[in-house]
Amino acid sequence: MDETASCGTEELETALVELVKEDNRRELSAKIEELEQEIADLHQALADKKEQEAAVNKVLVQLEQEQIITEEGRKHAEQDAVAERMTVAVLQEKYEKAMASIAEMEKRAALAESMLEATMLSESDKTRTLSSEETQLDSAKRKVGDLLSFGLRWRDKSKGKGKEESTELESKSSTHRKGNFSLG
Repeated sequence: MDETASCGTEELETALVELVKEDNRRELSAKIEELEQEIADLHQALADKKEQEAAVNKVLVQLEQEQIITEEGRKHAEQDAVAERMTVAVLQEKYEKAMASIAEMEKRAALAESMLEATMLSESDKTRTLSSEETQLDSAKRKVGDLLSFGLRWRDKSKGKGKEESTELESKSSTHRKGNFSLG
């Protein structure tokens, strides 16, 4: 019996060892499946992270390009503003010179007008005292009237009136220049 018992014990031990091995294999297989799943999850997480990094890098590149464009736009705007300020300064200076020139022309026109009026009064007084010189007085009055008209039109022109009057004035003036201007 000892032999049978010994054989039975050995068989039991062998069966037990086989059961343990089988159990270990199942545990190892389950553990391997679990580890493989973790590896797959880690691979997926790594792929997701790389995709996120690529998206973030793309956004960063776009932001950098937009910042460059914005900076260039700001520089151009500053340059345009400087150019506009310079243009305004030049135009202001030209305006001030033109206004000073107009004021000077108005002074000259007023002086010429008063001189023409004095000449007309003087000629008028001469005609009253010298009746024999009526033809010369008429001629002088026409000349003085034309000069006065010229002076008044010059003043009006300098104040911004139309070019038509200056054209008429020039044609009358050239006609009178051809005539005799002697007053005496």
